[in-house]
Amino acid sequence: MKLLVANCGIAIAVLLAGCVTRAGVEETVLPGRIDYGCSNNKVLQISRAPDARSAAVLIEGKTVMLPRGDSAAQEKYTDGTYTLYLDGERAMLEQQGRVLFGPCSAGPLPKAERYRY
Repeated sequence: MKLLVANCGIAIAVLLAGCVTRAGVEETVLPGRIDYGCSNNKVLQISRAPDARSAAVLIEGKTVMLPRGDSAAQEKYTDGTYTLYLDGERAMLEQQGRVLFGPCSAGPLPKAERYRY
C-alpha cells in the first residue's frame, strides 16, 4: 500500500511540474487600429473588433464593415465586394478581385511573449 501511495505521489508531482509556466516565443500584438502604409503613398486604416470577427476599413472617407471569412494562411475579411487580407504587419484590400490598397505594411508592431503551460 505504501508503494502505491508513493507512486501516486510521484505521478502527481510529475503532472504538476508540466503545468509550470515557461516563457515561449514572441508573437505580434495587433492593436485595435492599425494604419498601413501602401504603395502609391496611400494609407489603409483598419480597425479590428476585439474578438477579430470583423474589421472596419476606411475607403474614400467611408467606413466599410467586413465580417471575418475563412482563410488558412492569414486573417481574411470580406463582404463579397471588398476583401481584406491581414498577415501581421502586411495587408492588402481588394474590390472584386482588383487591388485597391497593396502591398501595405505597418510596423514594427508591438510584440509580447507568449507563455506555454
